[in-house]
Formats: sequence, structure tokens, C-alpha cells
Amino acid sequence: MMRLARDKATFGRHETFPLRYGWLPKGYESLKQDPQLLSDAERAMITLGVGRNMVNAIHYWLQVAGVIDFSDGPARPTRLGQAMLGTQGDPYLEDDATLWILHWLIASNAEHATGFFWFFNHFAMPRFRDADALSGLTEFVGQALKAGRSQSTLKSDISTLLRMYAAVEGRTDEHLDSPLAQLGLVEPDADGGYRSVRSSRPFLPPFALHFALSQRFRADPTQPALPVRVLLYGGDGWAAPGAVFRLSEEGLMGTLERVIEHYPHSYELRDTAGVHQIYRRTEVSDPLDVLRAYYQRK
Repeated sequence: MMRLARDKATFGRHETFPLRYGWLPKGYESLKQDPQLLSDAERAMITLGVGRNMVNAIHYWLQVAGVIDFSDGPARPTRLGQAMLGTQGDPYLEDDATLWILHWLIASNAEHATGFFWFFNHFAMPRFRDADALSGLTEFVGQALKAGRSQSTLKSDISTLLRMYAAVEGRTDEHLDSPLAQLGLVEPDADGGYRSVRSSRPFLPPFALHFALSQRFRADPTQPALPVRVLLYGGDGWAAPGAVFRLSEEGLMGTLERVIEHYPHSYELRDTAGVHQIYRRTEVSDPLDVLRAYYQRK
């Protein structure tokens, strides 16, 4: 989880390819076996079974999801990658909760997926067209970031995001191969636009919100509580789970109650001086412990 910083932003490095189902598992396993794979484009193309630009896209999505560390020398699985995609996790992305976690990891990564972070944390139009999203992102970049970006780069982020989350059957094969489209967070409208509406989302796994909360508390371990309004709307530079999961206020409160029901020793809701807040009841949990415990129970 990365906080928005004026001088750290990334746009367009996905080569306009949305994340596909097999990319994270195959990329993770391939790099675990051959940490130098991506240093040889020809070998990577053969091993991964994709073209050169897709190799770059797989590299990018592995980094954004935080499952492979490319920062120092040969690529290596992160602790998050081991917990999620290792044999004790969900290596084939079969659990719906894993997809919600992947969505959270992407949409909360303000440094490496800035356009996606902006869309889910700052863009509030429930119904919109491509041009509305591009205009909003352009304005955000001009106001919030140190250096601007070209319109073509920002446009590629919007286009890729919409094809990844609102894949349209019949337009391409992406509706079959885009894992995050099934979450229903962005949907095509009949008039050619899109909708991304906050709702109660009773099917959201409580574990996904529990993981997001554990990351949020871990990011600022001195904070004993988080106002529900901040979780719903953000505004402090961090990702807001309520916004990322497109929850209405009723939906966030309902999911928080289910989280407390499932994890009674972790959190409690209180009113403090008229402010509704969620408190952590224990020391700050390691999100990876939260992840491992979930998959062990499964």
C-alpha cells in the first residue's frame, strides 16, 4: 500500500494491456524458477508464450500487485506473493476473495498505478464517458502531481482500466480473460458510456475489507482508530477501502459489521465525540499473517 506523493507517479507502463487471468500465476512461477527471465526478452517470450509488449505488461502487473520484487538484482517473490500465489495460497486465482484483494492491491498503489488509484479513490462520477474520466485524470495530475503527463499516456491508462474492469462481450476476448471484470465495479452502459456506482455489495467477502484495514493500520501503526468517513471517502493521501470497493455508506457499515462478526478480536466500532470510528483491538496485525490465516482456513 503506497500513499500518494507529488513526485512519485506512474502512468502507462502496462503497454495498454489489461491484466489477464494467467499472467500473475505464470509470471510468478516462471520468475521463481528463473529470476533472470525478464532480462532476456526472447527467452521470456518463449517461456511466457506472449509477445514482447505483453512481456513488459506482465512485468508491470507483477510489480503493481506486489508479488514479485524487481528492486534489487534478480527478480524474487515477495512475502505477499508467496502468501497469495504459493502452494499454501490461491495459485490459480480460484477464490473470489483473491480477486478482491488483487483489486485492492492495484487500486491502493498510488506510486506504480497512479491512474487506477485516482479512478477508484478520487473519481466520483457514477455515470461517465471516456472523455469525462480523461478530463478528471488530467485535472488531477495538474493539481496533485509535480510533473504533468501527456494526454496520450493518460488516455492509455483510462482505456486500459476500462477494458480491464468493464470488458464488453463481443468487442474483444478480454471479457473471457479479465479477472477483475467479474467484480462488477465498472460496467458498460447501453449508451456507450460507463457506470461505477457505490452500492451495498453484500457479496463482498468480509476478508477483503479485513485485509485492506490491516494494510491501512499497518501503514500508520501509531493510529489506534480510523474515522468511518475517511474509510468511505479518503482525502488523506491513502486509499479508502469504501471508495476502492465502491461501497455506499450503508454498504461500508454493513461490511464492517460482518468483519467484526468474523474477526471479533481485531476491531470494534465506536462513536467518539460524535465521530464514528473503527478501532483496532490488538497490536497492528501483519497483513500477510491475515492473508495466510485466511488461506489456511480455506
